[in-house]
Amino acid sequence: MRKTLFSLLAGCSLMGCYYDVEEELYPGACNTLDVTYSGTVAPIMAFSCAVAGCHVPGGTGPGDLGTYPGVKAAADNGTLRAAVIDLKVMPPSGPLSPCQQQQIDQWLQAGAPNN
Repeated sequence: MRKTLFSLLAGCSLMGCYYDVEEELYPGACNTLDVTYSGTVAPIMAFSCAVAGCHVPGGTGPGDLGTYPGVKAAADNGTLRAAVIDLKVMPPSGPLSPCQQQQIDQWLQAGAPNN
């Protein structure tokens, strides 16, 4: 009886450790209306692209995605859309979230402004 009770309690406590990603649970919560370079795109680039060894000066990835001119160049020549939205091959750790992809797409459709 004690073993059964212990197993039941252990199983219940382990189920409490489950983690959900809010964007996957509530996909409609993505803000694509107020997308700006400085408030939306730059933080995505800084966290996912312009990291040590990748799209930074001296990194293995082409271009410097830590600066607006670098991101704008990738936007203008189509590599940003192709790699992140169309082919979903970047970042190498896995594609950006659907919300982040929508936000970048919205920014690109607006002409990739420096705002």
